[in-house]
Amino acid sequence: MISTLILLAGVQFGVTKACNDPDIEFLNEPISIATSIEGKTSIFEPSTIRFNSSLPSACALTNTEGTVKFDVSNEGKVINLKILSLNPIRIHSRAIIRGLRKAKVLPNAFGTVGNKVHVKYIQFKKRT
Repeated sequence: MISTLILLAGVQFGVTKACNDPDIEFLNEPISIATSIEGKTSIFEPSTIRFNSSLPSACALTNTEGTVKFDVSNEGKVINLKILSLNPIRIHSRAIIRGLRKAKVLPNAFGTVGNKVHVKYIQFKKRT
């Protein structure tokens, strides 16, 4: 957790960079984070959240953050997903929606309505 916090200090959101940009460090595996908003306990098992987006042929990297609202069915399925905000808009929206639908929901969140999470999808960080 501490290493993730240190990493976030060197992250820019909403900016697209080329893979060969000398000012950035390409992450071998992107980082996916979904944090509950409004003081709720965790909704997902952390190790099950993965936002996977393919790189375009020009190899452009974009870090994305935003807010997503959804419900969880009594069976533990994420339903009624709605992206409330995303920076940048639409770049990784499909990957984030897919990732949240596939993530394992904790039993205490079954049957909940109006859940909001702050999501971050990080592909690169500033070179130190």
